[in-house]
Amino acid sequence: MPARKTSRGPVLQWVVVLVVGIIVVALVLGLNLIPRLQDGQDVLNAAKPAFTTQSLNTDAAGITIVSHDVSLANPIVTPAGGGAAEVPTVVKVVATMDHISDAKALAALQQQFPHTTKLLEAIPLSAVSAELPKLETFLESTLKVTPAQLVTALKTSFPAIYQTIAYLPIVTNNWYHVPRLAADGLTDFNGAPVSTVPQLRDYFAHLIGVVKGQQSNFSSLDSTSVNWIPWVVLAIGIVVIVFSLLMIVLSRRGITRKIAVASASVVVLVGVVVVALVLALNLIPRLNNGQKLLNALNPAFTVARVDGDRAGIDMVADIVNSENPIMTPSGGAAGEVPKLVAFVSAKTKLSKTQVLGALQKNFPHTTAILEAIPLTSVTAELPAVLGALTPAAVPHIPELAQTVLNAQPVTSGWNNVPGTAGATNFEGGPVNTAPEIATYFSHDVIPVLETQRSHWATLTGTSKINFIGWLVLIIGVIAIVYGLLMVFLARTRTA
Repeated sequence: MPARKTSRGPVLQWVVVLVVGIIVVALVLGLNLIPRLQDGQDVLNAAKPAFTTQSLNTDAAGITIVSHDVSLANPIVTPAGGGAAEVPTVVKVVATMDHISDAKALAALQQQFPHTTKLLEAIPLSAVSAELPKLETFLESTLKVTPAQLVTALKTSFPAIYQTIAYLPIVTNNWYHVPRLAADGLTDFNGAPVSTVPQLRDYFAHLIGVVKGQQSNFSSLDSTSVNWIPWVVLAIGIVVIVFSLLMIVLSRRGITRKIAVASASVVVLVGVVVVALVLALNLIPRLNNGQKLLNALNPAFTVARVDGDRAGIDMVADIVNSENPIMTPSGGAAGEVPKLVAFVSAKTKLSKTQVLGALQKNFPHTTAILEAIPLTSVTAELPAVLGALTPAAVPHIPELAQTVLNAQPVTSGWNNVPGTAGATNFEGGPVNTAPEIATYFSHDVIPVLETQRSHWATLTGTSKINFIGWLVLIIGVIAIVYGLLMVFLARTRTA
């Protein structure tokens, strides 16, 4: 009996299927899709709490009060802010309006608006910082204690005052040159350097705006896990390779038309399953939206910006720590001032009036700020202060006007930040006050960038991800079309 003749057509058909399978596996492995999308899943898991509506609203509320606070403080922190230089103008305006001397105008201000006037006498706050080392030496000498003993006494008996004393020099010394920002090379998204507190405020506001604008893209990408995608594609490629190799061997030996049709139908079935998977999971729009997310947030994940974010949020925390004791009565510093005077009086046998006089003489800026606090008392006086000034006077004091305009939203919102009703941190704790906002940014938001930077780099380092959905769909369509062609050829061949 003559040997059965084997057609080369079916073998070549399965060779084509084999090549497709090899290409699929090569793409998955060559583009590192498995580790990249696993790292991408880690990013999604870590960032999920940051992309909730509540968290994004908290971010916006937080940067709003930080912005008001920076606008309030910028004119009065250092001489460069310009507020201190405008104080004589305020006195002269009052003197001109009331037709009195500058000295009498100052006395009138002190009588009618004592807290506001004391704040004006205290600025720039860098002058307070400059006095603090001498004040500490004065107290050590007067109280006959060592520096360590003075620190212990202040921490124990006057913790709120001590906190402001500890943090204020950090703020005033670094307001226009935030530590580490220059070294970290922090720039805004346009490439301009960020080194001052006002620039930092604008940078964070922009960053939060970008993140908030990507909420829908994040939600789309995160609607199901993404780390399974390359495994499924790889599994499809391996199955195709194994099955096509098997069919090549069988086809070389010769197979019946029925088996040829059935095996070709398997290719069609695989294609149908792949296409159904892509469409059912909205893989193409999800990965397209994911690519938009990556494009928008890529600038935020550079090493320099992530390091700069940490340096920046540390500076924000220092500012809040310096202000919290003196912002409202609940901060505690205002209540400690008379106790401190009484403490020094008791230790030195001087009267309280004598102690206060010595402090005013030797440390005028520091004493003035102590007498001005809490800053809510300044805010309470401001409507009357503004009423006492003519509208024509305001353009002559633009920096102090900026402080005045921002004082009310800062002091009124300090312990209840607008827009944070029901807000929580990532662990469920309340986030309603300015200190809680600073802690929330420092402990929850910025660590997402810090801990996920390397994962982000892996995800975005090799290629874009928006092609993956189309790749899988094309593989499925090719499998269907080619499989149908194989079925047709198998049915028309001679048995």
